[in-house]
Amino acid sequence: MTDTTPHNVEPDDHDIENDSALGDEDDHLSTVSISSSILKYREENGRTYHAYKDGKYFGPNDEPEKDRLDLQHHLFTLTFSGRLHLSPLSFTGQKQVQRVLDVGTGTGIWAIDFADEHPEAEVLGIDLSGIQPGFVPPNVSFQIDDLEEPWTFRETEKFDFIYARMMTSSFSDWPRFFEQAFENLNPGGYIEMADICFPVQCDDETMGPDSALRKWANLILEGTTKIGRPINSAKDYKTQLGKAGFTDIVEERLIWPQNRWPKDKRIKEIGIWSHENMAPSLEGFSMALFTRVYGWTKEEVEVFLVDVRKEVKDPRIHAYWPIYVVYAQKPS
Repeated sequence: MTDTTPHNVEPDDHDIENDSALGDEDDHLSTVSISSSILKYREENGRTYHAYKDGKYFGPNDEPEKDRLDLQHHLFTLTFSGRLHLSPLSFTGQKQVQRVLDVGTGTGIWAIDFADEHPEAEVLGIDLSGIQPGFVPPNVSFQIDDLEEPWTFRETEKFDFIYARMMTSSFSDWPRFFEQAFENLNPGGYIEMADICFPVQCDDETMGPDSALRKWANLILEGTTKIGRPINSAKDYKTQLGKAGFTDIVEERLIWPQNRWPKDKRIKEIGIWSHENMAPSLEGFSMALFTRVYGWTKEEVEVFLVDVRKEVKDPRIHAYWPIYVVYAQKPS
């Protein structure tokens, strides 16, 4: 895997010098939405949100968000050099993974891809929203459930692999989540967490103290902290997994450049997809949190995001998002 730690990422000044329209290179990216079951959801400020456990999660679940989640899946597989996970998935006395849990499955795209790669495995995806497709591989199933509640799997239903991606700010009690995951893993099984960690970072002077992007990221972090679901939870996963009883804990720190500013070709491509993941979805990331927690109006949010979008697109600003990947094993 290419090293994408911040100190190894060099900006591509040549790209900026030959750029007549900042960001136009990114416009070709698009995704095809996955059809989903039709449920009635909460409607607010032109977006829809999950109805089950209404208000617990601040992200929307409508078609634009489903498109983004599928694009984000590609961004992760690109970051992982084509792999669906980094865990070695080696089990003492067991050659194959039998049961897999995808926490916060979203559109179910990771669960479906994993099931295709591992036809011997039974894959269960759980989410607060039923936005998964109806036609899936026979070894995949989906459930609407809340994994903050006590897990009710039977002893015979324990998992060999628990995967949770971009779940930061989704749980208010991560130690309890890891304890329940530990209890519901078979000996030798793995858990893997892959998450963004706010706030946005920049290692030079290209993002000033008055940056709109910096202000936005700080407001997101402050707002999620205020409601007890901070969006920087990934920095504590390694320690919390150890306290829950996991061993052989590995933490990898990667980055997603905010746009195409890096010089390295592969990291630049990650930055292009990172931009496409973030820029069109700033409203989706922001609207519920800013209106419910800060009391802003829809119009105030939209006006504020104008300058944020400009900075997100500008390759002269060398901003990046820390990505934590932490995996660990339950002792055999």
